[in-house]
Amino acid sequence: MGYYINSSAVEDFENIFIESIKDSILQMVNKSFLLKNQHRELSISFYEHYIVLMKIENNTVLELTRISYEYFIPDMFLSEVSTFPNLPPRLKRYKNMGDCRFRNEIKDSLKDGKIIVQNNKVLWPDYGIILRISPNIALEGIEN
Repeated sequence: MGYYINSSAVEDFENIFIESIKDSILQMVNKSFLLKNQHRELSISFYEHYIVLMKIENNTVLELTRISYEYFIPDMFLSEVSTFPNLPPRLKRYKNMGDCRFRNEIKDSLKDGKIIVQNNKVLWPDYGIILRISPNIALEGIEN
């Protein structure tokens, strides 16, 4: 026989472990992928099966949102990248293997910290590429 959990038990759990939960959230801030605008910061953390967006204002985490890699690396981005005239040979090979394999290469690079943010630009240093991110927080294209 299984047990059910009342919402008050969830609240009790949160109250008991609140400091641990806060520490876990702070550890999720990805300082190598931190986008800034005038009033807020956006930390994007890359995990095996999903991405976590953290909106930060005045050094306070306001919101956490979970998105998929398919959302962050949309088909439209993959199509635009394939038209980039100076696409490095290795990326051309992945692109020629199909969108799924190409998306996985980008996903692996994000998870491994090979795509980073410096001076508010999304860089893929291995290939000397600067990526654009849309206002909807998805890869949009290549800048250079």
